[in-house]
Amino acid sequence: MSKTNTSVSALFGVILLVISATSAMAQVDSKAQFNQNRDDVRGRVATLGCCRCLGGTNSLDLSTISSNNWTVNGNSVAFLTAINSFWNLPTGPANWVSTVATGGTGNIAAGPYEYKLKFVVPACAIEQTVTLAGNYGGDDDVPGVFLDNVTTSTSSLLATCSGGWCFNSTNNSNPRTFTTTVPPGTYYLRVKIQNSGGPSGMFVNAKLTSTCRS
Repeated sequence: MSKTNTSVSALFGVILLVISATSAMAQVDSKAQFNQNRDDVRGRVATLGCCRCLGGTNSLDLSTISSNNWTVNGNSVAFLTAINSFWNLPTGPANWVSTVATGGTGNIAAGPYEYKLKFVVPACAIEQTVTLAGNYGGDDDVPGVFLDNVTTSTSSLLATCSGGWCFNSTNNSNPRTFTTTVPPGTYYLRVKIQNSGGPSGMFVNAKLTSTCRS
């Protein structure tokens, strides 16, 4: 065999090796991207959209609904299908949630419970004025509904309810609504519940709404 043919064969072999390696890397990258996308879905953070045009609007539901990753004491909440008959506050699209699926009818240990939802208000090219508004209920007391700004390490008390009937429309007349403006940043909407025993849970019906700069 001539030297020329040998060189051509060697070059062809190198090309085949490069193609094989590139194909293998592409498969690895594809698998990694699939896993990353899957992890993003599992760990999704509620995020308000940016404005696409001047004068537009955006909204984001932060309620206790199945599409939001609410936690209680660091664990995923249980969405309740059966609730206590005294829990008669209107919840809108929100669901009552608790530590376990029987939280609305069973016995939950006395003590404090902290419910949290992480969300993001992005800093967008078109500025927007963002408002958080909602209502809530909890068994027994709600020492506070808080807005924690992770970006600035600050916390604001939005509302509180005491008296042991923060789940009933006739036995506690305290207002159960809140509203505040929300600048860009990363936040936790946090609800503290104090239970004295028996059933316990809470709901939050909350929404971010924004008006885009005109």
